Amino acid sequence: MKKVFYDTHRLALARFDSSLKFRHSLVIISVMLLMISGCGKVNNRKGASNLERNLSFLMMENQCGQAAPHDSEISQKIKALFTFQNTKYPQSFFFVSPRSYNYENPLILSQAILGEAYDRVKVDPNLSENGENLYHLYNESRRYEDQKCSFGALVEKKKNDIRPYLNIAHACYKKYQNEKCDDDEYSGMSPDKESWTRDNTINLCKSFTKEANCLNEYRINQKKNLIGPMVSKYYEKFQQERFLPLFKLRAPHQKYACQKDNGKTVMTIQVWEGAFDHNYLVELLSSVENIWNSKNFSLKLELVKEYREGVVQILPTSKGISYVPDNNNRLVYLSTTLEFDENKHVLAHEFGHVLGFPDCYIEYFDDSKKELVYYEFSKNNTNIMCSLKAGVSVPDDYFSQLSENSCVFN
Repeated sequence: MKKVFYDTHRLALARFDSSLKFRHSLVIISVMLLMISGCGKVNNRKGASNLERNLSFLMMENQCGQAAPHDSEISQKIKALFTFQNTKYPQSFFFVSPRSYNYENPLILSQAILGEAYDRVKVDPNLSENGENLYHLYNESRRYEDQKCSFGALVEKKKNDIRPYLNIAHACYKKYQNEKCDDDEYSGMSPDKESWTRDNTINLCKSFTKEANCLNEYRINQKKNLIGPMVSKYYEKFQQERFLPLFKLRAPHQKYACQKDNGKTVMTIQVWEGAFDHNYLVELLSSVENIWNSKNFSLKLELVKEYREGVVQILPTSKGISYVPDNNNRLVYLSTTLEFDENKHVLAHEFGHVLGFPDCYIEYFDDSKKELVYYEFSKNNTNIMCSLKAGVSVPDDYFSQLSENSCVFN
């Protein structure tokens, strides 16, 4: 776990490259939202879209399934404009730059924010030539709508907002090449530094108790010139109870049959093949096995024709979002609206949840501001449970955790 912690800090605290390279892909947007309406097995080999998307945007553990509420009025307007532009000016979507959201630049969505963005986009004189902003606005509205019925649960996740923690760690790392400052760093502060320290310390504290308690504690420590110890207290508490658990197996988690093969741990999980085309599912699962594989651990996914207790089910969903329900991590809903290569990465991410690992990106609903907030640690994160960008993989420590905690050896 120490390796994961420091690797993550090196990623989260590094200077971010502000430029994003354009990734070009000829698109056929008109089939992007293809819905699967029939019953029986699903074969999505060709995919629903040839557009190369920012895959990090797809990592939403939507709990709504097919019962999401109706779209808001502003999302309906955005959808109508997008559909019109896609039909009349499809060339405007040929070149789309992916967008990345890190803790310094989070995605923040509300009906008001969507409305303001819509008002700007609809009068853009270059819209018929460049639909990039409309494309992203449409996807942002879909994110907002598809998470709407989860807002109640996402309110609780606000306590996992790690921005104040990373703000403090980043400032110390930048100055001392260490994620934690000495206590005397917070003595004799300038007004600006004191205000910054106060805000971040109170926000850390609020993750554990009421804001009034935090404000009172800060005032007392300020009078005693003990701000440094208070920062250290909540920084370390947040690290142990909020940050590090993002990279650990949840408790409790499922255990699976394992065996040793020439010193390598092989974990076998049975998967029901009833909902998807056999060959399509074989290719998807083969990709998942390749990603969840290391020199000391491998995942073997075994297809079975009949469902029984303990078997993982992969079921289609036309919502556009793949997810594993919080209350049943032997059930995977796999989107039928994604391209085949996208679903390889998405299913590998979802199997991380099947195995018991949580997401290590941040998403919550701020009830006081009525805003949905989403971000990843950095643009350079390579943990597949934190991001689905190109080049992501499974950290070595995850394989060690599985071998030590999730195996039932025959």
